[in-house]
Amino acid sequence: MRPFVASRTTPADRKPFAEDVEYYLSLTPRQLPSQYLYDDLGSALFEAICALPWYTITRIEQQMLARHAPAIFARLHPLSTLVELGPGSGQKLSTLLSAAGPTSARADQDASYGGQAAATARPARPA
Repeated sequence: MRPFVASRTTPADRKPFAEDVEYYLSLTPRQLPSQYLYDDLGSALFEAICALPWYTITRIEQQMLARHAPAIFARLHPLSTLVELGPGSGQKLSTLLSAAGPTSARADQDASYGGQAAATARPARPA
């Protein structure tokens, strides 16, 4: 499905989007279909949601990766490249690479230009 971009749509095209937003944000927990998050604005929105104090999933993932990355790599054969599909900002892959061997490289592939740009801007190896 093509991402929703308000500037490229007509009012009639925006009606299903508005209806989805109203419906999904009325659910508990609140949510939005991911199809609306695959453009630059959506990528930025997702990163902002991940930073909210009550959205703990991302922080817990980061803590788990940081804690267990050495054990993960200890069980693997040496890797030359690590690929993350849909990395958003690329933060998780950076956390994993902090425990990888010196020859590991990263390859991020994101669905949105903004997400890809953010992930690509991250250094291959965290400082």
